[in-house]
Amino acid sequence: MVLGAQAGEARLADVFRKAGFSHFRRALATPFNLILEARL
Repeated sequence: MVLGAQAGEARLADVFRKAGFSHFRRALATPFNLILEARL
């Protein structure tokens, strides 16, 4: 699956859930970066 840098938080959450991750959240956001956390 090719998502690129502009996939977006909602699309990435969907991909991680389909991959078996049960926890997904935005850990930190700055004007230039979005840090996401995914756990099994």
